[in-house]
Amino acid sequence: MKRLLITLAFLLAYVGAFAQGNVRTATLTQSVTAGTVREDQAIDHLTAVNVVETRATVRYTAGQSVTLQPGFVAQAGSVFLATIQPATSALSVEPGTTLTVRAFPNPFETTTTVEYSLPESLRVRQTLTDAHGRMIRQSDGQAVEPVGTHRTVLDLSRLPVGVYLYQVETGKDNQVLRLIKK
Repeated sequence: MKRLLITLAFLLAYVGAFAQGNVRTATLTQSVTAGTVREDQAIDHLTAVNVVETRATVRYTAGQSVTLQPGFVAQAGSVFLATIQPATSALSVEPGTTLTVRAFPNPFETTTTVEYSLPESLRVRQTLTDAHGRMIRQSDGQAVEPVGTHRTVLDLSRLPVGVYLYQVETGKDNQVLRLIKK
């Protein structure tokens, strides 16, 4: 009887983890397209053989290993982060329930547009810094912005060529984009 209860408990824990979207091992083969922000997780092992295109942002998390196999490419201008830590239930988050941010065009010459989508009405602070962390501009972040997609056009024609960081933060989430002025 004790063995049956232990087996049943293990089975329920496994089904619960699977229902949350967490899998023990995952192999990623699908390309991540420009302008996409994507997070993939596995409880134990994650293997990537995909392409992360320019202007895409990805984060791969696994409890034991993240392996980049031949065929994996993170193109110049993409943001790629691999982390070994216990997987959370972030994969169970429905699309549209987290802050998403993208910029276009990027790289740019004089102006770029930052587009962000809010899953709920939130205060949003936007900060532009140079590659050394010096603040160039910051919004006050006091007004509550409604659910939906918002755009900020940045005229950066007076700034020198280089790399800049644009942070969009709410009380619940934070995203940073790397902007490249050519």
